[in-house]
Amino acid sequence: MWPATLRRPAQRCAAPRGMRAARGAAGESDLVSHDGRQLRFGYRPLQRWERCATLMASFALLGLLARARQSPWQRAARVLSSGRSHWLVWSLSALWIVGSAWATHAVLKLCAVMCFARPKLLPPESILPSASSSIRHLPGKVAVHLLRRPPDSTEDVMPVLCFHGFGANATSYEDLLDALMAQLPSALLLCPDQVGFGLTRRPSLEIHRQLRRNDLPAHLLRPKDQASALDSLTPLQMYTLSGNAVIANALLNSEPLLPSGPSSLLVIGHSMGAITAAAVAVSQARQGTVVNLILESPAFLTNPTKHLKSSTIGAVTALSLRFQRAFLRLVLQLPGLTYNRRFWERGLSVASQLDGEALKRQVLRYRWPSLSVRWAYGLSNFVTARLITMEDALVLHELIEASMEGNLRVLIVTGDQDKVVPVGRSKFLQKLLQCDLELIEGCGHIAHEEDPERFAELVARFLKAQAMETDGLSGKKELSTSGTM
Repeated sequence: MWPATLRRPAQRCAAPRGMRAARGAAGESDLVSHDGRQLRFGYRPLQRWERCATLMASFALLGLLARARQSPWQRAARVLSSGRSHWLVWSLSALWIVGSAWATHAVLKLCAVMCFARPKLLPPESILPSASSSIRHLPGKVAVHLLRRPPDSTEDVMPVLCFHGFGANATSYEDLLDALMAQLPSALLLCPDQVGFGLTRRPSLEIHRQLRRNDLPAHLLRPKDQASALDSLTPLQMYTLSGNAVIANALLNSEPLLPSGPSSLLVIGHSMGAITAAAVAVSQARQGTVVNLILESPAFLTNPTKHLKSSTIGAVTALSLRFQRAFLRLVLQLPGLTYNRRFWERGLSVASQLDGEALKRQVLRYRWPSLSVRWAYGLSNFVTARLITMEDALVLHELIEASMEGNLRVLIVTGDQDKVVPVGRSKFLQKLLQCDLELIEGCGHIAHEEDPERFAELVARFLKAQAMETDGLSGKKELSTSGTM
C-alpha cells in the first residue's frame, strides 16, 4: 500500500499552451487561438440602432396592450390619472406599469439578441484548440477530436488513453500531458473528446418509441471483433459511455505507431469518464493486453449488477424525451448562461481549488466547444442517451470480474476536498475492487488539473510498482521451474 496522502505544492500560473484570452482593447469574449486566429465567444453586443429599435418596439407593444378594453394596463392608467385612489392602490398600479414595461423590454431585447446577435459557430476543423489537436476519421462516419502527443522514441511505445468528465473535453488534460511526458518518455498520449462533448462529430439522434432502453453495443466488454463493433454502433449507442469505449478501442487500433496493437496500456478516466475508461480497460484486458487503470474521482452512480433490463421506451417516454432535449438545447443557448464566463467560474469553483489565472485558463478550456456548430445539440443528445441507458452498474460489475482475471490493475485517485464525488464513494469502490486508493491533499474534484505534476508523479509510481510486481512474479516462476529440474 502506498502513502494515503500526497501533498500539493504551491499552485503555479503557467501560460496557457493552446488558446488564450486576447489582451488590450478586446473584451472577455475575444480569444486568440493557438495558431493566432481571432475568435469570439457567444452573442455579440447589440448595436446602438438595434437597442433603440428594441426600445421603440417595447413602447409600441405596451401602447397596443394599453388600448385593449378592460386590460390591466388601462385600469392601472385610470387609477394613476384619477388621483383619488387609495395610496396603496395607486402604488400597486404604478408598480404594475413600471414592472410590465421593464419585463416587456427585457423579453423583446432577449428575442432581438437571440435573433440578430447570435454567435457565429464554426466547423470543428477550423477551431482546433491546441497545437496537439487533430481530427481522426474512423469507419462509420465517426470523426474524433483528440489531443495526441507522440513519444520521444518509437521503441517500447506505451499508449495512454485519457477520458474527460461531464462538461469537459480533451483540453482538460493538456497540462497533465506535459507532466506525463516528463515522467513517461515512451508514452503515446491520446485524449479524445467523447461523443457529445468537445469537437468530436455529433451524429443525429432520432427519438422514437422503438428505441431500446439499455441497448449496449454487442460484444462491448467481451469483444470478438472491434471493427465490427464500431460499424454496428447506432447513433444512440454512440452517445453512451460504452459506445465511446468502442470508439476509443477503434482509435487505438488505428494508431500508426501501434501496427500490431498494444502489449500494455494505461487508461485514465475522470469522473464520468471513469466509466468509459473502465469499459476500455475491461475489453482490452480480455484481449490479452496488460492494462493499468486509474480512476480519478469515479462517478459510478449505481451499484454493480450482472444484467440490465432492455425494453422499448414507448410513445409517452419518447415524447417527454424530445421535449426535454428541446428545452435543454434552448437553455444551453440562452444569453447569459453557458456563454457567460461567470457561469463556468461559479461551477468550476465548486469542483476545483483553482483560482486566479489558473481558473481563467480552466474556464477558457471548458467553454471552447461552444464555438463549434451543433455543440448544444450534441450535449442534449448525450443527456438524453444517459436517461435511456444507464450502463454504470454493468460496467462496474464487469470491471470487478476483469480485475480478478490477471491482466487488469486498478488505482483510485481522488482529492480530499472533492465535493462532487465524496471520498466515501471512492472508498466504497476501493472495497469492491480490492485496489489501492490515493488521496491528494488540497485538491477537489479535478485533481489532474489542479496539480498535474503531482498527479503525473503518482501515475509513474503506480506503473513502476506494477512493473516491479510483474518482474517479481516472473522471477518466482523461473526459480520454481529451475527447482523442479
